Amino acid sequence: MEITWIGGSCFRFRGRDGALVTDPQTSGQTRRSTFPKADLVAITDPELPPGVERLVVPNHAGRDTYVAAGPGEYDVSGVYLHGIAGSATPDTGSVRTVFALDIDRVTVALIASLESDMTPAMLEELGTAQVLVVNADDGVERVVKLVNRIEPNLVIPYGRSENGRVSWMDAARALSEAEPTPETSISVSTSNLPEPVATRVLAPRAA
Repeated sequence: MEITWIGGSCFRFRGRDGALVTDPQTSGQTRRSTFPKADLVAITDPELPPGVERLVVPNHAGRDTYVAAGPGEYDVSGVYLHGIAGSATPDTGSVRTVFALDIDRVTVALIASLESDMTPAMLEELGTAQVLVVNADDGVERVVKLVNRIEPNLVIPYGRSENGRVSWMDAARALSEAEPTPETSISVSTSNLPEPVATRVLAPRAA
């Protein structure tokens, strides 16, 4: 599985048979030539943005991209996705969806907001995650706490806000023994999962 960061909370997870893109409406991409290819789109926002399916390119000719918005289970082109209702945010009360996905037998947890802590019930439903992709705009402490609870093999922190209260890179530094170097993509398989936990960061780019 290859992971690339398009921008915002938009990631592309590409497996052998299919590809998943998250939150393409946050990518900042405006030209179709830079839109990522996907079989499945996962939306973490509580309300489905209009026209979101037009922000990706179908991964296979003649096959429309499926949009998964909200909690539920989805299985498209070898990509298994489980959406879980998150905790309500303190300011607006909105509920983002947390996603667990399985591509090429690698399990991933995608958490686009840590404004509210995840409950034990949510973590139990999330299950085992070998890779944790997490928004770190809400502070180092929350990310470290979540890592200790999930115990993934690989952590990929990122940030959506350029003016966040704490730089998301601070979380990456707190979790890493060396200064993290942004990468254009990260390839993960069951045979190369790090042990103990490792932290890597991505540079946003068009896919």
